[in-house]
Amino acid sequence: MLPSYDDPSPSLLDDVAPEVASSVLTTSLWILVASIAVLIIVMLWAHAARISRGRRVERILRPIRPRLLALAADEEPTDEPTGRLSGYRARVVDRAVLDLLGKVRGGAVTALVDILDRHGTVDGAVRGTRSWSSTTRARSAQVLGATRRREHASTLAGLLSDRDRAVRATAVRALGVIGDATFSDSVLRAVREVDGISGVPAYVAADALLAMGDDVREAVRRGLDDPDPGVRYVAATVAARGGMASLLPRLLQLFRTDRDERVRAAAARTLGMIGDGRVIDDLGRALGAHEPATVRLAAATALGELGAPAAIPPLRSVLTDADRRLAEVAAAALASLGRRGEAVLVDALERGTIPPEISVRDTSTVSDDDLAALASLGAVTAIGIRERKPDLYDLATSARRAGEPTHQDAHRDEEPAP
Repeated sequence: MLPSYDDPSPSLLDDVAPEVASSVLTTSLWILVASIAVLIIVMLWAHAARISRGRRVERILRPIRPRLLALAADEEPTDEPTGRLSGYRARVVDRAVLDLLGKVRGGAVTALVDILDRHGTVDGAVRGTRSWSSTTRARSAQVLGATRRREHASTLAGLLSDRDRAVRATAVRALGVIGDATFSDSVLRAVREVDGISGVPAYVAADALLAMGDDVREAVRRGLDDPDPGVRYVAATVAARGGMASLLPRLLQLFRTDRDERVRAAAARTLGMIGDGRVIDDLGRALGAHEPATVRLAAATALGELGAPAAIPPLRSVLTDADRRLAEVAAAALASLGRRGEAVLVDALERGTIPPEISVRDTSTVSDDDLAALASLGAVTAIGIRERKPDLYDLATSARRAGEPTHQDAHRDEEPAP
């Protein structure tokens, strides 16, 4: 039997602590219940507000929608034009107009922008480009671009040096929508990184420049010599546009000597799209194992784009490459070169067999011919081999199964090394 223990100096806390703990726990539970109830109420209120707002928008647009659709179709509306709206109704109509402006061309644009003019939205957007709020500046740039008025291009160009990257990107998109090549140099420079702050995404600038047409040729020429690799990358990408074949010598030099592999890859793809057979030797040398994987893939793609029989030997040389992506790209490129390219793939499949007990993941145990058969799988569908040569299709299918990791292999890969 355990001895009893009496504290000679009992503390008041010994009596009060259980009650305090119970009170705190009860209060916490009530606070939790109240918080959940408030959260449910807020969610229900937000849902109801969204439904109410949707219905209100529908009531505002219902009488106006037929006229908007007629204007978007470049037809004469049958009803009378609405007067100047204000407040919430004008904002609702403006949003509908802006949605339509992205889908129409020609006279429909002018008719729809006239509605924005009547509401004062365009003038408000011009003022909004000077707002302290980056959200307002970006939204204003979007509105000015949607008008497709060249008079706003200089205002948008001023936003290309904005401190906010999203505002700069929106201004670049807006200039692309307007299609004024006057500021194409500024769009290219917006890609630069300044004081550690990243520039406009390359794809945004490239899309805008492509939308500006052939008038950007001189800006692209200057961009190919820019010290910033991002600018050179965009310029090399845009140079693929038709009508810029005169830039081929500079692109070829860029492909041969640039230190940035992304720029070289863009130059390679553009050389393929320009379609001059004189670059085949340079592209073929870029398939060498000493080159970066990005450049090798771009060179293989470009050789396929050229569509010249002279591209077959360099493509055939990488069908057995250890880089499976490169081998598959080369196979697809050969398939695009017509019957001579298809014959190379068929020959690779006929010569190559992969025993099912061999895992292709271990390339040291597989012959070059076997790897050639596996590499050619990327073009099996393209050359219609299933119908023309069903036996080879079966061979390719078995090769693919041999190349896939088994469940045991997958589990083995997941196990930590001892």
